[in-house]
Amino acid sequence: MEGSRSREVRQLDAESIKCIGVIPAMHKRRIGLAVKEVVDWLASRRVKVLLPAEQAGHLSLPGLASEIGELADCADLVLSMGGDGTFLRAARTAAPRGKPILGINLGGFGFLASLPSGSGMIAALAAALDSRPRIEERMMLEAVVLRKGAQVARFLALNDVVVGKGAFSRLFRLKTSISGETISYFPADGMIVATATGSTGYSLSAGGPVVEPEVRVIILTPICAHTLSARSLVVPPDRVIKMGFPELRGAEVKLTADGQEALELEAGDSVEVREAPVPARLVVLDDSSVYSRLREKLGWGGHR
Repeated sequence: MEGSRSREVRQLDAESIKCIGVIPAMHKRRIGLAVKEVVDWLASRRVKVLLPAEQAGHLSLPGLASEIGELADCADLVLSMGGDGTFLRAARTAAPRGKPILGINLGGFGFLASLPSGSGMIAALAAALDSRPRIEERMMLEAVVLRKGAQVARFLALNDVVVGKGAFSRLFRLKTSISGETISYFPADGMIVATATGSTGYSLSAGGPVVEPEVRVIILTPICAHTLSARSLVVPPDRVIKMGFPELRGAEVKLTADGQEALELEAGDSVEVREAPVPARLVVLDDSSVYSRLREKLGWGGHR
């Protein structure tokens, strides 16, 4: 079907992993103990571990410190330790270098980070590494901001790119086109452009559809549009989404990528969003299907 493609099934080979880059969420409770437990266990398997320099300093592990780019270049696997936000940050680092990502869930929701924390963390990590799990490719988005015809910023996102108003700002008129054809021009709080992976995030909260994460599509979901006709739209991955606002009339508008990287926009700017040239490579455990996760995380209820 359009929007999907057959892919070679790749597996994570534990024997080939000589270096792991660990990206921890420092605000999480007991993160220091969790990281040190993982580091000690990996050392027992003769696996080199690198941490971002700032986090290594905070955790009193200076011998593991590395610049984030060097970490991703060296690592055979990037291990995210935190919630889904930490996982998204790790994905934007690892994807351009083709490195797989595995997540230990120290957060609450844990849609992307699949391994448990706590007393069973090391056993679960060992089982995951030794079971040759699948590496699943997930489409990412690339957003380019154009100002007076020149590119001023570029962002990658695994979940979504959002053009939206500030917390205390007024509505603004957002013009949206798909591959050169205008589809809407109405007052709104903004527009979410999401991947299938991001369909269960902000887009879902704004009324967007749930899409299986392996499907390569782009989802457009208006945010509080001041019209009854605005609806979410799903388009093929080869489309280019362009958003612009010729005038703002005092409104504050910002672009955010995965809710983490941001840029203030100006009247006359335009934002182009398309499929990124690189996918994210997620380590997927076979004991957790997308449907079971939807039942668990979104409260769809059990099966009879």
